[in-house]
Order: sequence, then structure tokens, then C-alpha cells
Amino acid sequence: MDDVTRGRRNDAEANGNPRPVMRRRHLGLFVGALAMGSLVVGAPATADLQSEKEKVDGQVQDAHEEVLAYNKQVAKATKKVLNAREQLPGARENLAKAKEAQAASDAANAAAKKELEQVTSQILAAEEALSDLEGDIDELRGNVGDFARQAYQMGPFAELEMLLDAKDPSDFTDRLAAIRTVSKANNDALGEMDENRADLSATEIRLGALREVAKEKETIATARLEESKEATAGAAAAKELVDGLIAQENAALRVAKQNQDEVKAEYDKLADEQARIQKQIAAAARKLGNSTGIQTGSGSGQWQFPVAGAAIGSNAGWRLHPILGYTRCHAGADISAGSGTPIVAVADGVVISASGGGGYGNYTVISHGGNVTSSYAHQSRMAVSAGQSVKRGQVIGYVGSTGLSTGPHLHFEARVAGAPWNPRGWFGTGPKEPVCV
Repeated sequence: MDDVTRGRRNDAEANGNPRPVMRRRHLGLFVGALAMGSLVVGAPATADLQSEKEKVDGQVQDAHEEVLAYNKQVAKATKKVLNAREQLPGARENLAKAKEAQAASDAANAAAKKELEQVTSQILAAEEALSDLEGDIDELRGNVGDFARQAYQMGPFAELEMLLDAKDPSDFTDRLAAIRTVSKANNDALGEMDENRADLSATEIRLGALREVAKEKETIATARLEESKEATAGAAAAKELVDGLIAQENAALRVAKQNQDEVKAEYDKLADEQARIQKQIAAAARKLGNSTGIQTGSGSGQWQFPVAGAAIGSNAGWRLHPILGYTRCHAGADISAGSGTPIVAVADGVVISASGGGGYGNYTVISHGGNVTSSYAHQSRMAVSAGQSVKRGQVIGYVGSTGLSTGPHLHFEARVAGAPWNPRGWFGTGPKEPVCV
């Protein structure tokens, strides 16, 4: 691809108009990765999932940090939306568990209540049987008492007198049979009364045992009822949390949508600035030519890292705001470091630009020959000027937070003929390839 063609394509992309196919591909990858954390059916290994999660988290954080510089209301809303979405899966899982616990507690409560009702019914039946036995005993006792009183009143020889008063043998036989019947009835009554007393004693024992069981069942039923109430309250609280998170997300989304035009305007400004910088760097790099002999091929020209002891926290590539859906090219890598930390030149070269203002803040560009340049944005102050030759490892400025920045860091870019490439390719930690293509 020639420089003119590459320049035209990257000009269009820097203005927020990437090729539709590539934008859709990036969006699909991002949304797919974003869903990976919760939809794990048929998912890859845990290490791959973690890698995808870190990648997506980085993209989301980048989008949030960028928008923070544009509009604090949208930034706050974005954070709330992402926070709600992060908590919702866990909250919904807790709600499902709470509902299961509630159902189990309700079932246990119903079972305990049923057992108590059964024991209570048995107690009522036993009490009724006891009452019947006591009534029977009272009646038998009365009958036996009546017979005893009659026998006393008639005297000890009443039966003999009845037999002696018989008029004939037939009358004697009848009177003897009558006496025997009365005696048997009395004996039966006494026997039945003894049996009833035995039944009464057994029923009283059983009734006592049932009442003890009833106490235990009542204690269990009370405990199950309390557990059921607690489970119901837990389910209600879990649902309230889910509803609250959804309400928080919806409210924050409304705020973000109300301010999206302002944010889009700032995105467009930054895209315009990226396009301007790309043309400026490409023109200046072409003028300097290939004086240092640095090549752009894979595996050659490894650079010194610009901030000692630091590391790349956010890579170059397309950035999709997760709430507003805006996409733009993040042309470089972000390196977190404290304000005032020295920044060194990654290789020998010539400073082709050292200026302030705009979204990049204090911004230095160094040409390393072969149309290859390195760029250093958001500096607190610069230590070199345009046209100055620099050596590898020489301090060229200091980390800051100028321009569109939410905190101290170095935005570092590697460009070939003005087009952004992956900086990791020159540090030996990644491939040498264009970004946002």
C-alpha cells in the first residue's frame, strides 16, 4: 500500500469513519467478549476467559476515561451503568437462590404445620375417647352401685329367700336363672369397668405422649414459620436490589443519552486532531527520509521503553464507548506513571514537533528515519524543541495530564508514514502491525 492510499484511509478512520465492515467486526468482537463473562456455556479455558475479560475491561475503562474528559455527567452515568451491569448477574443469581430458599422454607413450614395438625387431630380423638371411657365407667359404676344397694337393702339372704319362696320347681328354676342373670350382669359390669379403667389408663398415657409430641411439633412449626418469614424477606430484599440496579442503569442511560450530542462533538474534534497530526507527521517524516536506517520490518529496531519501571496499561486500537456506541481510533498505548516522571527518547532521532494545546496537550514527535516516528502526549512539560537531535535514553519531557486527560499518564504512539502502528512491535512485546485498519 502506498503512502497516499494509507494516508487517505487513515484520515477517514481518524475522523471517526472507519470502514463499515471493520467497525462491525470490532463491535461484534467487543460485544461477544463482553458477554463472555456471564454466558460461559461452551466457553474456552479459564485462562482464555480471564484474558478476554481483561481485554474487555481495558476497552471499557478506556472509553470511560475518554468520555470523562469530555462530559462529567456522561462519565458519571457511564460508571453507574457499568457498575449496575457488573452487579446485576450476581444480584439476579442471589435472587434466584433466595427464591429457592423461600420455596424450600415454605414447603418445610407447610410440612411442619401439617404434622402439627395431624398430632392435634390425634389429641382431639384421644381426648374424645377418654371422655367416652370416663362416661362409660361412671355409668357402670352407677349400675354396680344400684345393685349393691339393692342387695344391701334385701339383706345377705335375699337370694336364698327368693328361691325358698318358689311355688313349684318351675318357679324355682326361673328364679334361679334370674338370680344368675343378675349376678352375671353385675360381674360383666365389673369386668367391663376394669377393662375401661385399663383403657382409660392407656389412653391417658397415649394422650400425654401425644401432647409431648405436639409440643415438639409446635416448636418445629414455629421455627419453620420464622425461617419462612426470613426467606421471604431475603427474597424481597434480593428483588429490591435487582430492581434498584435496573432503575439505576435506566436512569444513568437517560442522562448519557441526553448528553450524547455534546460527547459526539468532542469525539469528532479529537478525530479531526488525529487526522491533522497524521498528515503533519507524515509530511515531516518524509522530509527527513531514512537517515537513521531504522527499518519497520518485524524483529528489528527494538526501542527503549519511554518510562522506566512503568508498563503499557491500555493498547492501541479501536475504542467503542459501551453506552453511547461511539467508536474511534485510540492511536497509541497509555502508560501510567506519576506526574513529573521523566520520559526518554525510545531511539536516536530528530524532534519534528514539540507543541502544546489540543487534545494531546504538550506533545512531542521524534522521527527515527524510514518514515518511522514516536510521539509523546499529555506531558507536564517538554525538555526538547523542534529540530533538535536526540539520543536513545535522553530525557525529552515529563509525564503529566495536559489536554484531554483524566490523570497523569503518557500517551505513546508509533507511526509509519503518519499512520498509527502497534507500539508493542518496537518494544519486542507484540507484532509490528498497523492499528485501526
